[in-house]
Parts: sequence; C-alpha cells; structure tokens
Amino acid sequence: MAIGGLLVAACAAQSDEVNLPDEVNLRDSFANQIASTAGVQDFVRDGDQLRFSGPDGREGVANWRVRIDSTELKPSPDERMPFEGHIASSWWRDGELIEPLGTMSGLPAVLQDSGIAQVCYALWDAELKAWGWV
Repeated sequence: MAIGGLLVAACAAQSDEVNLPDEVNLRDSFANQIASTAGVQDFVRDGDQLRFSGPDGREGVANWRVRIDSTELKPSPDERMPFEGHIASSWWRDGELIEPLGTMSGLPAVLQDSGIAQVCYALWDAELKAWGWV
C-alpha cells in the first residue's frame, strides 16, 4: 500500500512538472508556431534543425532551414504571464543566410505576423500552461 501511494505521488509530481515552462517546451512551441504558419508545408524537425517550404517574402515559395541557436527563460512581473521565453535562431532561404538588419528581421511578413523572427520571444500563459508568441 505504501508503494502505491509513493507511485501516485511521484506521478502527480511528474505531471505537474510537464505543465511548467522550460526550454524544451519553448523550443517545441517555436517549432509548432512555424509549422502552423499559413503557407508552410513539408515541415520537418530534427532536434534544433527545422526545414520546410513556405513563403519567401517575394511572392514566391522558398526552401527554408532554421537552426535554433539559443533559448533563455526570464521571469516576468506579470503573474498571468510569469515567464518570457527568448529564442535566437539562424535562418536560410534557399541556402542563403538571412541576417537581420538591426531590429528588422528580414523574414517574410507572414512569419513575423505569427510572432516569429531570428530573435523573438513568447510569454508563458500560467492559466493555459502554454507559450504565446508576440
């Protein structure tokens, strides 16, 4: 009986941890945000490497490669959104590195409109237990 109680307690603790923000679910959310963007097709993820075809920002379609370079979680003063998740990534369009110019990302508007850029962030919604891209 004591062993069963320990297992239940361990499972409860484990399931609570799944609902906390971390760098893994931040990276997953970033990848999902790209994959769900209008026009993105053939999305493939291999760890921190993402590949897909999608809008090229010039009214055409390109083959994209994205590498997640770094992630960081920071506390936020808002109790409803207690964490900020920052992601830096490198992007290649048809094999050419797309470098941001200052605060301008150089990515197609459809990606930027979904909260995605080479340097971007999301807010953790404590109630929904999910990242929201801004």
